[in-house]
Amino acid sequence: MHSSFDVAIIGAGPAGCTAGALLAAAGLTVCIVEKDAFPRFKIGESLLPAGNAILRRIGVWEQMEQAGFTKKYGGEFISSDGSSRVNNIFSDGLVKGMDYSYQVERCRFDQLLLDNARARGCQVLQPARVEDARWQDGHWALALSNRTAPPANLQARWLVDASGRQAFYGRSRRLPKDPLPYPKRLAVYGHFKGVRHREHSAYPGNIIVTRLRDGWFWSIPLDATTTSVGVVSQRRKDEWISSRLTPASFFAREAQRSPFVTALLKDAELIGDYRTTGDYAHSFGNYAFTRALLVGDAAGFIDPVFSSGVYLAMRSAEMAADAIALAHRQQRGLTPRECRHYTRTLKKNVRVMRDLIEVYYDNSRFPVFMAPSNRFKLFSAVNSIVAGNTQPDFRLWWRFQLFLLICRSNRWLRLAPPQRLS
Repeated sequence: MHSSFDVAIIGAGPAGCTAGALLAAAGLTVCIVEKDAFPRFKIGESLLPAGNAILRRIGVWEQMEQAGFTKKYGGEFISSDGSSRVNNIFSDGLVKGMDYSYQVERCRFDQLLLDNARARGCQVLQPARVEDARWQDGHWALALSNRTAPPANLQARWLVDASGRQAFYGRSRRLPKDPLPYPKRLAVYGHFKGVRHREHSAYPGNIIVTRLRDGWFWSIPLDATTTSVGVVSQRRKDEWISSRLTPASFFAREAQRSPFVTALLKDAELIGDYRTTGDYAHSFGNYAFTRALLVGDAAGFIDPVFSSGVYLAMRSAEMAADAIALAHRQQRGLTPRECRHYTRTLKKNVRVMRDLIEVYYDNSRFPVFMAPSNRFKLFSAVNSIVAGNTQPDFRLWWRFQLFLLICRSNRWLRLAPPQRLS
């Protein structure tokens, strides 16, 4: 194994493997360092059609089509009592050619992406952890630890941080963060058998999102028998711990608030244990530096309600790989202008999803989302945003902006009927 590379990538999730595959295809030598042994459990199981082009570009689309993953044609958004329902179908969107994506068990999906990166020439160190990374003498010097081998060192001209919520680069350098106007949120989730997803869904492969007054449930069919179900709450984790609630009792209590979720889970049986994730919303101020870029959750993450996490991770990795490949060919680092462009472009992509997320969580704007009108093709525009169109052309942009204006106006004008939320 060589110890010197053009690029070192921290993390072998979708962002890291996408960047690795593209950089290796561009002729750079790449090493991916992953701290966990695969397969491993991971959340973020619902993909968006906007990511299909990236999957094609890195050469795994045919494998995705043959892997037996559940096809996802859209998302179903339901009120807590089940009285209101909106089906966002991708093929009805303003942007055509984005008819479906997939629901994926992440241990299989991530392994597929890692195998592809390795097949395209990436070296993989796994399990291995990056303990330190320092720029010295014109290269990155990485200190690694491995559970089965002595400490090792690695050199690279470029560093890509795809370490997820660990955010290795940002935390180790105490990078400033953007202020985010969101309360802290907690997710409790697991895999279940016996969920009545298909009998409660008009589109059996679609995600079902059920709104509560201060949170929501997801239900994602992974295969014929297994469903991922989780709840996102705006209650602080320390609040329910102080109430002596376990993850199981908290999940059960939240489910009982929704007659629809109660019916969905009537015969459900948990596989394994409940898992929790808390305080996940964050964003660093800058994502790019002369010889280092942050991709995926290592740069920032807002909320999983519209399943944009994996797509945005892969989109950021594609942008980072293209920027590195160009600069590397020209034997230079990124210019300040290129760093600003990368950060601003990625934040503009995220901002589109943030706008929709803020509509969903706001009890005064949410009723507009649940009472869709296709006048001026507004519902078609929203469908396209739900599909992951975070770089809208003008015809999509102005319609989405009009939709957001109507949502804001609903606070005073009552343009949509109120929703009953428990």
